[in-house]
Order: sequence, then structure tokens, then C-alpha cells
Amino acid sequence: MSIRKPDLRPAPAREQAGAAARTRMSSQRPPIDHGALKHSIGYLIHLADLANMQSFGRLFGDSGVTAARYTALELIGSNPGIKPAALAAAMAVERSNLVAIVRFLAQRDWVRTTAGPNRREKSLELTAAGEVTLADLRGRLASHDRELSAKLSQADRDALVLLLGRIVRA
Repeated sequence: MSIRKPDLRPAPAREQAGAAARTRMSSQRPPIDHGALKHSIGYLIHLADLANMQSFGRLFGDSGVTAARYTALELIGSNPGIKPAALAAAMAVERSNLVAIVRFLAQRDWVRTTAGPNRREKSLELTAAGEVTLADLRGRLASHDRELSAKLSQADRDALVLLLGRIVRA
């Protein structure tokens, strides 16, 4: 199981370079035995997350949208008027880290801040441009999910979603 940084070259160039690299690597190095790690749920989730981030980078890279930025945009779009504190909690990030994410989205005119019930509270909502962008990014996310689950049957995919949901909510 090799993990590498996302390659943002056009697909034909990536495929050619990848095939050549795999041929060189397989002829030069013996396979690595991962020992007890190959049965470790945490390690396998870690490797799956690395594959997830590589795929995400390939499909979203030209948009400037990271997984955290997409998550924020999706949560704001699905929860109009969400408070920054609730958004940070839903994303499991510190409010201070959320500031840069919201700033990125606002600078692109995808999100706007509106007044909350009192002077100190603010709410977040999508702009019209944000709604258009989110629709495009949802299409990319669907492609990303298809790529990640390409080797799974629908029953396997459904089971994986259920099991990962149990781990996340544990």
C-alpha cells in the first residue's frame, strides 16, 4: 500500500508517469510486510483517509477548495443561518481555525455573514454564487465517492457507510 501526494497533472500524463513509476518500483523493491498493521482498523482507516485525500485533491484541486472548505460550504448550504460556533462544532474544529475557512468562502462571494439575534452573534448563509458553486462541488463529490468505492459492491458500500458511521458516533 503506497501513499503519495496528489498529482495534479492532466490525466493522460498522470497515467503514463504512474505506470512507469509502478513498474520501476515493483522491480526495485520487495513488497513490505505491514505485520499486525494490515489487520489494524485504525491503520486501515488512516490509509483509506490518505486515499480519500488524494482523490479529493485530484477532483477539487483546480477549485482551491480543500476538504475542510467543502465541508464548511456544505454545512452552511444545508443549514442556512448556522452560527459559527455550531459550524465549528459540527466540523470538529476550533472556532479560531474556522475563521480562515469562512474568510476564504466569503472572499469568493460564496458565503455571507448576517446579523444574528444579538449584536455579538452572526449567522452564515450561502450567496447565489455559493449555491451555484456548491451544486458543482456536489457533482465532484459524487465522482469522488464513485472513485473511492469503485471496487465495492453497493452492499459493501452501504455496509461501509454504516460501520464508519458507528465508529464516528462511538
